Amino acid sequence: MITINSKIYKFCPYCSKALKIKIEEFKERQWCADCNWTYYPHVASAVGAVIINNGKVLMVKREREPYKGTWMFPAGFVDYGEHPEDTLIREVKEETGLRIMEYRYFILLQAPDDPRSPGHFSIFYQVINYTGELTNNDTEENQNIQWFPINNLPSIGWESHNKVAKILISTN
Repeated sequence: MITINSKIYKFCPYCSKALKIKIEEFKERQWCADCNWTYYPHVASAVGAVIINNGKVLMVKREREPYKGTWMFPAGFVDYGEHPEDTLIREVKEETGLRIMEYRYFILLQAPDDPRSPGHFSIFYQVINYTGELTNNDTEENQNIQWFPINNLPSIGWESHNKVAKILISTN
């Protein structure tokens, strides 16, 4: 388990009254005595795609911070209301131009090193079958897209993506 400080609110987002602290489930919670709103910190989710073809894995090079200039698996945050499997299909299409035909769950990790959403869950799927032509559709987010031999991967920025790479190397 990683330790993360949740956001601290001063005022209720519904009635604008000053928040107080109450103990609930043995935890301090921010709470509005006027409208009875309680703040429950929650975790975001992201999805990553492990796409392997002939002993090579597809990686994208980041164009923006955090970790600009390093490589990662095609990935992105789950939009509100979106299922992670839909995120997988959307992100792979957006970042690579590929259309996913078949996939399977690979691993769930927690991302301690992302300042945009500390501690978010990263759900990785292995893409089994896909169609389409490889294109860098998102030049604002990615500098490059490239296939790398699994045993000769480039510099990866994200801790969770490094863990996935180590698993791939150890199983191939």
